[in-house]
Amino acid sequence: MTPGGLLSLPAGLRLERFRLSFAAGLVLLAVAYFLGAKLGFVLTPQRLPISMLWPPNALLLAALLLTEPRRWWMLVAAVLPAHFAAELHSGVPLAMVFGWFVSNCSEALLGAVAIRLLRPRPPRFDSFADACVILLCGALFAPILSSFLDAALVKAIGWNDTTFWQLVRIRATANTLAALIVVPLVMTLVQNAREALATAPRRLLVEAALLFAGLATVAFILFSNLEPDARSSPALFYAPLPFMLWAAARLGPLGMSFANLLLTAVAIWGAMNGLGPFAGGSPEDNARAVQLFLIAASVPLLLLAVLLEERRRAERDAREQRQQLAHLARVATLGGLSGALAHELNQPLTAILSNAQAAQYMLGSDTIDMRELEEILKDIVAADRRASEVIRRLRALFMNEVIQAQDLDANELVREVLGLARGDLAARDIEVVTNLMQPLPAMRADRVQFQQVLLNLVLNASEAMAAAPAGARRLTVSTRAAGEGGVQISFYDQGPGFKPNDAERLFEPFYTTKPKGLGLGLPISRSIIAAHGGKLWGESRAGAGAAFHVLLPPSGPLAWLPH
Repeated sequence: MTPGGLLSLPAGLRLERFRLSFAAGLVLLAVAYFLGAKLGFVLTPQRLPISMLWPPNALLLAALLLTEPRRWWMLVAAVLPAHFAAELHSGVPLAMVFGWFVSNCSEALLGAVAIRLLRPRPPRFDSFADACVILLCGALFAPILSSFLDAALVKAIGWNDTTFWQLVRIRATANTLAALIVVPLVMTLVQNAREALATAPRRLLVEAALLFAGLATVAFILFSNLEPDARSSPALFYAPLPFMLWAAARLGPLGMSFANLLLTAVAIWGAMNGLGPFAGGSPEDNARAVQLFLIAASVPLLLLAVLLEERRRAERDAREQRQQLAHLARVATLGGLSGALAHELNQPLTAILSNAQAAQYMLGSDTIDMRELEEILKDIVAADRRASEVIRRLRALFMNEVIQAQDLDANELVREVLGLARGDLAARDIEVVTNLMQPLPAMRADRVQFQQVLLNLVLNASEAMAAAPAGARRLTVSTRAAGEGGVQISFYDQGPGFKPNDAERLFEPFYTTKPKGLGLGLPISRSIIAAHGGKLWGESRAGAGAAFHVLLPPSGPLAWLPH
């Protein structure tokens, strides 16, 4: 159910649904904690009391970060039976079971409290600032601090003869690695996975499959060397790096988290089975070597993925804001044409009324001229189509729809825009001259956005000629082929022009020469044309007004369009 659908329910039913979903989340957390603990025991080498990767603490930390602090006690209570079930079944003494539950929860709570103190709002792993705090507090501060408690409990209970400092080192690196792998993965899955999968194009999913297949192959070759050789070239350790960078750059934090999980799984599997470059020393040395390698690889790549994702999100937000601003400018432009557009619609409506009345009168007479009646009905149909076409064009310009690129005919667009502005041009007594080259190459553009640019240039030209004598108001619109497959559209007016030094200032936001202008029409128009890979510029013609030119290349990057 969508959030909007949930909010539309009665308050009591919404509360009941929330309780059920939260209870299901607690059960899911308990199951995940149990399975994570069992996996941790599987990843515990012989003669070591601590796993190479212990997921339960990181799972609990991720759950705490995704939940309001006032409900944290419920999460701790939910994992208690899972903890006892997993560890008692694995032969751990009861005292050690209690001790490890305390140390596990202390690590998760320390990390969650520190993170929420620094980031009071719910943290997200697609924010660079939040990610830095999560990694610093959740993957460094909390594991290191709680490792002293865990080592002290192990020594007090006498569970193993490993020295205190050895236990601290092993536990700190194991839980740091677990936090780096599990916390980003869980947080991005919960916060971003549904949206990412729903909006991801199919080609990106295919790319992700190829990426993970390549990473798995390279990692398996690197970490399954049957004869570990300490003299192996260090360059081999960089073999997975291109795939990890690929994941960070193209798949964001979610894809990077899965890549980290895959690399970690293969590397630990190799070390556990005495294979690969991390299997040549003692169990403790092997464990620490593979953990430090994975930690060193994970941190910068995770931060890089988050930074790139944040930049992409900022670009999307800026693009949406530009689109909204362009839409508002378009609506404002059409508002200025309201009188002329009303006249444009009134003409066909008046014709329809007159013809309908004539037909009504004819039907009431004794004799009916069928040929004349047919002509009247044809006139009604033609006037209706004319009014419908005006409404269709207005609706397209008023709508704020998703931008779509299509092959367009520049001459057809010029005719449509001049037709839309015909009433305003006639009211200002402006003569329109068109020099449209035939044929023209098709141009790739968004119809509504491009119509907005052309309409803005037409209205600017008509306003510039307001003070000119009635017989000297002429707007010339020309089209021509430019370059190899490009198209240029030019607008020439007979107004006062502008100073040559103002040629660029005209395109600065909020700079205007009109008494009631906002100074946004030309800047928005230029940004639209630039997004299509083209150019928009103006030039002043000495004693002959101004000219504005739009140039589109054969095909542009269409930066505003979704890729």
